[in-house]
This record gives sequence, structure tokens and C-alpha cells, in this order.
Amino acid sequence: MAEIPLIEQISISMLAVPTDDPVPMSFASMTERRTCLVEVFAGGLTGIGESWINYPPWAAAERMALFTQGVAPLVLGQDATDPAGLQRQLLEKLLPMGRQAGAPGPVWQAVSAVDVALWDLAGQLAGCPVHALLNGDSARVSVPAYASGVGPTAVEPLCNAALELGLTRVKAKVGFGHATDERTLTDIRAALPGDATVLADANQAWDPDTAYAVLPLLEDHRVGWIEEPLAGDHLADLVRLAEHTSIPIATGENVYGVGAFSRRATSGAIGYLQPDLAKCGGFTVGTEVAGSTRASGCRIAPHCYSSALGLLAALHLAAAWSHVSVLEVDVRANPLRTDLLADPLRWADGELVVPTGHGLGSALATDVVDDLRTNHAQLTWRR
Repeated sequence: MAEIPLIEQISISMLAVPTDDPVPMSFASMTERRTCLVEVFAGGLTGIGESWINYPPWAAAERMALFTQGVAPLVLGQDATDPAGLQRQLLEKLLPMGRQAGAPGPVWQAVSAVDVALWDLAGQLAGCPVHALLNGDSARVSVPAYASGVGPTAVEPLCNAALELGLTRVKAKVGFGHATDERTLTDIRAALPGDATVLADANQAWDPDTAYAVLPLLEDHRVGWIEEPLAGDHLADLVRLAEHTSIPIATGENVYGVGAFSRRATSGAIGYLQPDLAKCGGFTVGTEVAGSTRASGCRIAPHCYSSALGLLAALHLAAAWSHVSVLEVDVRANPLRTDLLADPLRWADGELVVPTGHGLGSALATDVVDDLRTNHAQLTWRR
């Protein structure tokens, strides 16, 4: 009988890349591109995962403390072949503390990285890609994508970057006031072919009255969805908003727990669910959400606005489930997207090609990680 591989070591790396072109959001600007990488070592293999740390600016320091003081002591020495079981243990121990701090999100985000890394290990141990282990309903070889991060600045060059990748779906950043939003949408329409799809993301910028007032502008520009339109992202508010428009509502990047996703999927108000595998609980939650919502008619469009590792994970989810309809690709300059993987993501006719290698299908580009690392911790199991 083969010996069960136990988690012998966990490595946490914070990466950051300053940007000369701050990324504007409706609530703040991103002056650095950041991510938290987690490597889990077991049975002579290494699994890799990502934890989302874009906001707030102190998220990297908070996440390092959470990993070293909270996650790692619970993970080391545990069975590396049971991602779902270990996730349950971590959430049972850590979520009560997150709730007491009023911050359960960071706990989910940390657990997500461990989960993705363990699924990567599971694929390597099984000798197959992660998507083959997810028990989905699909075996796609490529998945369509859309360009994200466009506007209110640099609209024309970002649209050109999208077109160079073969992307004719572009998501506008809105929530900067009516005049600015109108100019962004007009400029995107002018830069794209007439049959292109324009999406919009408000990053929870509006109260209900403001959102109702903006709907005619979005409808005039034939917006394909409106993402996180309302502050607080409360389902009851979204249900009321949906009664005033035919534009599909997209939400989910800040939703945690399968139950919360299921309630949105069955509400009749949500057209697209957007779990982020670096935030929501990794593959264990992502594939359960996909399976439990498939019959609802609600489509899935994973959120991904950090690094190539999170996008790679989303690609495996999409390969396994047919109603994961489109993937988010940030087209602003970002070495964390373009340079982080030893085997970069591949494109074919505006679609991302599904990896066929074992596990996630790529390792980290260690020289890039070393160059961009701002903080690092490595913890080892003491038998």
C-alpha cells in the first residue's frame, strides 16, 4: 500500500510590481500589482496556489501573518491528497477568528491558495491535468476570454491590446461619474468593431438611485452585463435592480461560501456568477459552485485580476464545466500575468488553450519570482 504523502513544507512569497500607470477603480487606484504565492511540498512534489492581495495596501502584511500564525501550523503534517477535507478543517478553525475580526474574506483568500496548490499536487500524483479531476460536464480544449481593465484611462491602447489577442469582448471600468462613464463607453465603442461586446464593471460604486439613473446610459451602449453595480453587493438590492433592466447582472468576486453563490444563482436576478479561485475557496468551492448552479441557467465567468496563476486555475475550471462561459484577462501591462509561469498561457483565435500537463500544467518561473519577491517565509513540519 502506497504511503500517503504528508505536507512537509509550505512556502509563502509576496510579489509586487510598481506600475507607471496606476489602475483606477471607482474606490481607489492600484499603484502596484501584487500577489501572494503559496507552494506546498509533499511526496517530493510541489503544488502552487495564489491568494488575492490587491487591496488594501496592507493586505500583504496581514496575509503573511495569517499564513505563518494561522494556516501553516494547521496544514503541516496533514494529508496532501484530500483538498476538500483539509479545507473544511481550516475553515472550521480559522473562520470563527475571521468573523470576530469582522474580516472573514482574508481567511477564505488564504485557504484558497492552499486548496489550489493541493489540487495541483493531486493532478501531479494522478498523472493528469486538474480539470480532469473536477468531475465536470466538459472537456474543452480552449476557452473564450474578454479583456478587462479598460478605462477610464488609456482606452484606445488597451482596446488595441485586446484586439491583438483576438479578443472582441471588452470590459469598461465605470463608476466615475456620468460624464466620465459616458466618455469611456463611447471611446471603447469607437475603438472596437461594431459587433464587439462591451461589458461594464462598477466595483460597487453606486447606491440604488444612482444605479437606476445610469441604466439608460448602459442600455444605450448595449452593455452585455453590469458587474457589481451596487455598494454592499446585497442580493436583495440586486434583485430590485434587475427588475428595472434587461442587462444581466454579474457578481461574485466578493462572495464567500457555496450557499451564498447558490442563493444568487437561483434568485432570478443574476446572469453571471464570478467566483475568483484565489479568493472564494479554490477548486473545492469553485467546482461545487459550478456543479450546484448548472441547472439554474446562471452562467459562470470567473473573476481574475491578479496573476497568471489565478487565471490558469480559472482555465482549468472552465475546461471542466461547459457553463463557465468566459474568462477575464487583464490587458494592462502586468508582469505577474505575462512572466510568472515557466510555461506561459497560450492563445488560439482569441481563446486560452487548456493545458494538458499534469496538475496545473506549469511551474513558476523561479527567476521572476525571485526578482519580484518582497517578503518570504518558509515553514517546515517537525516530525
